[in-house]
Amino acid sequence: MKKKKKRRFGCLGIFLLVFVIMLLIATWFVGGSYLKVKQTADNIQHKIDGREKSELRGNKVSIANKDAISVALFGVDSNKQRLATGDAGRSDSIILMSINPKTNQSQMLSIPRDTYSEMVGKGTNEKIAHAYAYGGAKMAIDSVEKLMNVPIDYYATINMDGMHEMVDEVGGIDVVSNATFTSNGNRFVKGQESHLNGDQAMSFIRSRKEDGAGGDFGRQERQQIVIQALATKVLSVDSVTKLDSILKNVEGNVVTDLSFDDLKGLATGYNGAVRNVKKVQLQGEGSILEDGLWYFLPNETIKADARDHYMKNLGL
Repeated sequence: MKKKKKRRFGCLGIFLLVFVIMLLIATWFVGGSYLKVKQTADNIQHKIDGREKSELRGNKVSIANKDAISVALFGVDSNKQRLATGDAGRSDSIILMSINPKTNQSQMLSIPRDTYSEMVGKGTNEKIAHAYAYGGAKMAIDSVEKLMNVPIDYYATINMDGMHEMVDEVGGIDVVSNATFTSNGNRFVKGQESHLNGDQAMSFIRSRKEDGAGGDFGRQERQQIVIQALATKVLSVDSVTKLDSILKNVEGNVVTDLSFDDLKGLATGYNGAVRNVKKVQLQGEGSILEDGLWYFLPNETIKADARDHYMKNLGL
């Protein structure tokens, strides 16, 4: 029987977390000022009031001690003012990452935005994407924890609209499309490389309902493709002279509760783990429920299996 190969992703391909880490740390090494990078890291740090650790944890984890950690990654459509206050609209992308530096393994679990879930703190059951709109990162984290029954130690959020400016700032990006479809007059062909400006990148990253676009799963993959391409371009020699403006863009479009020391610790102590990532997506089916709305309903057996593997990677 042929052994099924695991899908692996390089460190640049990991969605939000590694993009933020590598951008901030690499700018320091390739020509950025330590003080400027630290200031950016300090400015994007937004801790959640009253949340010192997950209630599913006995003790608070320590990046300095190289503990295995669980991070929630959110991609939202927002603006700079709303993002800074935690009011960032719905989360179009939700990814959980378990990162274990001792085994040098990570798992990335994608959760569809339409997943039927309890809104913890609101008392309703709705699409999981609504939680961020109702209660910012706190309600989103609490609701995802309840849905998957796994601890979340940290979070990082990126405003997907903010990437428009950054793509133009670096002179565009090169991507290979994962599907064949047309959006806003832009034609993308599966397996074919395209050079995208900011507008084209947003068409590529947002498409889900167009014929051939692949729905939410196709869009989730394209979001990863764009961030991978953007991270690659940002870290290129040609972008060194633009680091100041890139850092300013990060300040307005990224928030996290990770400190500068945490980011440095992840970049240096977790490098092996973030180079060895297994990607998992929840599987299930869609259904219209009593409220007349369409929801994604996870297969409970597959969901439990995904949860078990995720917890095992955390050593729990």
